[in-house]
Amino acid sequence: MNASRSISDNIIPASIRSKGTGAQLLVRTLAAHGTSHISCVAGESYLAVLDALLDHPDIKVTTCRQEGGAAFMAESWGKLTGAPGICFVTRGPGACNASIGVHTAMQDSTPLILFMGQVGRADKGREAFQEIDVRTVFGGLAKWATEIDNPARVPEIVARAYKVATTGRPGPVVIGLPEDMLTEIAEATIPAPTLPVLPTLTKNGCAQIKALLQDARQPLVIIGGSGWTDKGIEDFASFASAAQLPVAASFRRQDLFNHKHKCYVGELGTGPNPKLIEKIKHADLVLVVGARLDEICTQGYTLFDAPVPQMKMIHIHQSLDEIGKVYQPTLGLVADVNETAAALASLAHGLDGRLWAGWRDELRTLYQSWTTIDLTAQPRWKGANMTEIFSFLRDQLPEDAIITTDAGNFSGWAQRYLQYGRPGRLLAPINGAMGYAVPSAIGASLAAPDKTVLGLCGDGGFMMTGQELATAMHHGAHPVIMVCNNAMYGTIRMHQEKHYPGRISATALTNPDFVALAASYGAFAARVETAAEFPALWERARSAGKIALLEVKMDPAQLTTNAKI
Repeated sequence: MNASRSISDNIIPASIRSKGTGAQLLVRTLAAHGTSHISCVAGESYLAVLDALLDHPDIKVTTCRQEGGAAFMAESWGKLTGAPGICFVTRGPGACNASIGVHTAMQDSTPLILFMGQVGRADKGREAFQEIDVRTVFGGLAKWATEIDNPARVPEIVARAYKVATTGRPGPVVIGLPEDMLTEIAEATIPAPTLPVLPTLTKNGCAQIKALLQDARQPLVIIGGSGWTDKGIEDFASFASAAQLPVAASFRRQDLFNHKHKCYVGELGTGPNPKLIEKIKHADLVLVVGARLDEICTQGYTLFDAPVPQMKMIHIHQSLDEIGKVYQPTLGLVADVNETAAALASLAHGLDGRLWAGWRDELRTLYQSWTTIDLTAQPRWKGANMTEIFSFLRDQLPEDAIITTDAGNFSGWAQRYLQYGRPGRLLAPINGAMGYAVPSAIGASLAAPDKTVLGLCGDGGFMMTGQELATAMHHGAHPVIMVCNNAMYGTIRMHQEKHYPGRISATALTNPDFVALAASYGAFAARVETAAEFPALWERARSAGKIALLEVKMDPAQLTTNAKI
């Protein structure tokens, strides 16, 4: 799937008056905006919407087993396409379960619209059965939280939700739908979809960027954020290549820049190359495009001095709110990432990259050393060697593979050793949400059935949303889920051993037989006891034609890519 700002050709034309129930107007507006997939857990509070969807077979409905999984799935569609992922859940408990997807979409800057069934209008404010106040509960989690009381305003508010979710810094919108409003008949205009408002770089802004770059001797570029199109990524690569600039990716945004490119120097995540971190501290100019400069990217706000960085800094972001939030840049510019990439590509040939080409090459060499795998120097682990497995995956994964990961130490191997760059994709929760990998992998497989999809999770994260294996079997999704089983919450154990050595508490886990569990759903399932077994089992899983689960039995001591705890 390619991120795109284009609108589907199969839409209701502009300015058509339509009469129907609130639910029918809602679904017609979704269709007008090019919606092709929605995820949901059915609920009586929005039965009218489920009925209206039957009249729009082009909108594929994926029925999930828990609202958190449904929301994660919709969020993954938002990441893949650049258009809002759409999710429907019922009131109260359903909406609360789905809130983790809203939080993920907010911190990950992913366009998402969560529709929540609500109690009838006459019962609001009485703490009726499963009632929650949408604006109060979600006001701090979403970009916008609202409720539709008048069916005639359904198209207006839904169209605004699309605009809010995709304009500026993308993010989630939550809309409450009183059940009696959904069955009330009204007449309204179904609006044509409109593209987000895209701020662009001015000529003066480009001139300032060029002047600051030309004065630098050790510049570095950090690319990140959401909303990138394939064309924007190509333009940015052209800029970096022509200007001979070193480029680092922010946390879990590695698919924005080809790792095989001579300008790529690494990622700024939870386990970055320590030598890269030290080098960045000695840069004389940092150009940030799209990234938020959040806690992880800045290594706990230690990479740069706050509030005034020790080096010159240019920060370009879609949202004015992100510029100067923590760091006061030398130059702050509000601009769309793709418009920025096109502008930078145009000015790159006027820069003398020879001034810092040696610096770029030095950082590139550090990246290559950091990601080199010497299997002859590996310790003898009591279980499958994760480094050896990821060495195989790095060589064998197709260029257009989609990788989804949970939060957890196991993801360090994917961050350090796998190589990304479009058309391949990385879908991973920047907010560190566990349980993300399985539903997002299923969602990615449904959205791109011709691609290899690998979902990476730990045993802890799998148990949070593993029931969505049933969703995959029901809808024909066929990702490979790799469960890295060390019988513990590994990340928490690592910190526990560091801060409270020898005092283990609440991090040990008792697991089911994952192979038997997956097989009971009808999935292909196999256990990997040693790394030598992985290649053959991987090929069987990929060719299974249905969702597959590979349980990798890890040595509990192999918690990171570096060494034992």
